[in-house]
Amino acid sequence: MRVVPAVLVVMVVAAAAHANTWKHAIETGSPDAAQDVYDSEMKSGDELAMQATATHVASKENIRQLVQHAIVSYRNAAQAKPKEAEPYYRLGRLIYSFYFECGETQIFQINPSPLCPDPGAPFDKKRAQEIIDAWDAFEARAPLDPRMSPVRDDGSSIDFQILFHRAVLHTRLFTKDHLVAATHDYEKILARSDIPDETALANLAETYMMLGRLDDAIDTYRQALRTSRNTETLYGLAVALDRDERGGQAKDLIVAQGEQAMAEFHRRVTVLKQTFYVPSGEEFYYFALAYEAFGMTESAIEFWQKYLLSGAHPEYQPRAHAHLDPLLADRKRKSLHLETPWREIFH
Repeated sequence: MRVVPAVLVVMVVAAAAHANTWKHAIETGSPDAAQDVYDSEMKSGDELAMQATATHVASKENIRQLVQHAIVSYRNAAQAKPKEAEPYYRLGRLIYSFYFECGETQIFQINPSPLCPDPGAPFDKKRAQEIIDAWDAFEARAPLDPRMSPVRDDGSSIDFQILFHRAVLHTRLFTKDHLVAATHDYEKILARSDIPDETALANLAETYMMLGRLDDAIDTYRQALRTSRNTETLYGLAVALDRDERGGQAKDLIVAQGEQAMAEFHRRVTVLKQTFYVPSGEEFYYFALAYEAFGMTESAIEFWQKYLLSGAHPEYQPRAHAHLDPLLADRKRKSLHLETPWREIFH
């Protein structure tokens, strides 16, 4: 005998309810059938989302289907009342919670969603775009909603920043249009904050650099450093200076932080995954410049070569060659001197 899981039964019932909602509203002669559908679908979406959150013993596939049915409910609600903003907020928040909110805080590191991608899995571009589309629709309908601001009306920070998370998703999608959109979100955060947000400033500076706006990047990194002298921000400024052919200033800035800061930076990027760079391979430029600044030639050569092989930001590859080629030439000269001492040449 084949046993149907209870969770699946719930989903089948929910799916049938979707099909009957409009019919029921029309048959009962509701004065506002669209409102009845909207209320029913919003309630259904909320209930399904809560079931997916609370169903700890269900299989990954059961939870995935619960989330998918909640998505359908929110979309049905949006279709019933096209001018309402709330379905779009909840739709984006739902997808983000189950597929992307996986390790940002200690809570989610301990109890991540079962739908979180496996380590090393490709970035889920399709779902990222669905979230962006939902939040764009929410903003278009409710641009003054406090959830589109980095602070509450009472001055306290909000629990979830749509603008910040949308900017990060745009950045990870990594096209010129998405990068421009990310700068707009960071600029909104800064315009709506009384106190400068160091993280938003640093991320904005990095995005400017990705777009080739080096002067803007350098200025914005310096603004961020007035708030916090975070190593990632300092290294970002160093890379921007170097790419602006101010290599001496870049190396001085890195050396001033000390080797321990370099080691911790390397660990946060490669081991702890607390900082990421896009596209993959961009981090090698940071490592190479830092190792070169401290005179660790072999490590610098290794990372300059990795950067070039990665293909990240081709516009900055000539600058990487300007570092790598002299290092390789110097290594070759030293190798020749060791292999052919001068006394043997004149023997």
